[in-house]
Amino acid sequence: MLGGHIRVPWRDETMADMKRLIFGEGLMGPSLDGSKRFTVRVYREGAHDFTKDEIIKGEFKDGLTILLRVSEDTKKAPFKNLKRPKKDLDKNGYYFDAEYLKELEAYYTGITWDTVGAVVFFEVLRVDGVPVVTINEHAQ
Repeated sequence: MLGGHIRVPWRDETMADMKRLIFGEGLMGPSLDGSKRFTVRVYREGAHDFTKDEIIKGEFKDGLTILLRVSEDTKKAPFKNLKRPKKDLDKNGYYFDAEYLKELEAYYTGITWDTVGAVVFFEVLRVDGVPVVTINEHAQ
C-alpha cells in the first residue's frame, strides 16, 4: 500500500484510478457468492467500455466496494438485440427480457427496446479465495 492507495501489480494504476460500476442494495451477496455474474445497463461511452481481464471497482449500496475482474468484453447493442431468455442463462452467460427491462426503467427514464444497452460480465477478484473488499461511503 503506497500513499493510501492499493497498487495493482499487473496494472500501473491505483484503486482510485480504476473504473467503477455502482450496484443497488441487495446485489452484494449474489455477487460475492457468484450467482450474479453480469449486469445490464444503458450504455454510456467510456463508462461501460470494459475489456476482458480488466480490474474494476464494484461499489455496492450495501456498504462495500469489491474488486471485480471483467470476464468478457462488454457486449453492446440495442436492447432488442441483447434479449435472451432466462432459461438460456447457462448457454448465454446472461439473460435479458421484458421483466429485466421493466426493472431498468426505475433507474433510466424513457428507455425502449431500441435504446443501446451494455452487458458487463464480471467475477469477484479473490486472493487465496478471499474477496478483495473495503468499506465504502454507503456503509451504515
